[in-house]
Amino acid sequence: MVIDGRVANAVSACGSLKDDASTAGLKIIALVGANSARQYADFMNAGADEGFARPVSPDHLLRALSSLSAPTGVVHGRFSCGDIEMHVPARRVWRRAVELHLPRLEFAILLHLLKEPGRVYLRHELALAAWPAGVFVDPKTVNVHIGRLRRALTSVAATDPIRTVRGVGYGLCPETEAASDAP
Repeated sequence: MVIDGRVANAVSACGSLKDDASTAGLKIIALVGANSARQYADFMNAGADEGFARPVSPDHLLRALSSLSAPTGVVHGRFSCGDIEMHVPARRVWRRAVELHLPRLEFAILLHLLKEPGRVYLRHELALAAWPAGVFVDPKTVNVHIGRLRRALTSVAATDPIRTVRGVGYGLCPETEAASDAP
């Protein structure tokens, strides 16, 4: 689906489509104005899969549509680590059976962390996994989104499952959950 940013409530419509389990798997491309970096970020946080600044060449748009429709093995799965569960096609996350509503970037970061729990990912690896190709992401921006993800995860449980390795990156630490639940 292509959503034009000039339409009123386009960003909220994108978010609603991604939040609804029946349409969460829908691939959304957002079209924004040439100088609309803020609207582009709003669309990405609402769950858009790709964004383009107008004017867009038809060839470029068609290439994006075909790459978004290509199946990947990970998209059809469920991931879990400790008390965190993720159902990727429905774009849903639970911690201790409480559903969390994560923005697109935090969801993508958590998905990447869930692929290999215990592994420490470099900040640039998380940026490559979560942000669209070709977008420069400052390492401090990754820190901000990790902080948001932490707040969401700790809103339902006191322990923080994200491990920080100073100067390197982040990983999931499921052992923290098991240790915190022990008498």
